Amino acid sequence: MKTWFVIGLGSALIAMAASADEAAVSYRTQLQPIFNAQCVYCHVTGAENGGLNLARASSHASLVGTASTESPLMRVTPGQPDKSYLWHKLNGSHVSVGGSGNAMPMSDPPRLLEPAQRALFKAWIEAGAPNN
Repeated sequence: MKTWFVIGLGSALIAMAASADEAAVSYRTQLQPIFNAQCVYCHVTGAENGGLNLARASSHASLVGTASTESPLMRVTPGQPDKSYLWHKLNGSHVSVGGSGNAMPMSDPPRLLEPAQRALFKAWIEAGAPNN
């Protein structure tokens, strides 16, 4: 369902379409490719540290509503980035919430995901972490 907004600027009118479907972060097409490029080489079987499997067929179930093995937080608490260990691991704030280990993704030298990529994860969690 599209909602149209019309904003008057002088004599010009600008129409902008906004749709929840257009604005929603897609787990399959936006987040899983980040896992594939940055994380799967270490988190592919679930036997890794933390028992986290980020392979395409398993990643959502391994994250959403699943207890972290490194922190008292859930890996992803739908709607609550600040209570989601994944969010803290991606931002390097995991130790402040009782976590351990390194920020993710692992690299040498250490570096976080780009701010735009982290913003996608935050928006996805805030939207309820759908398997879309």
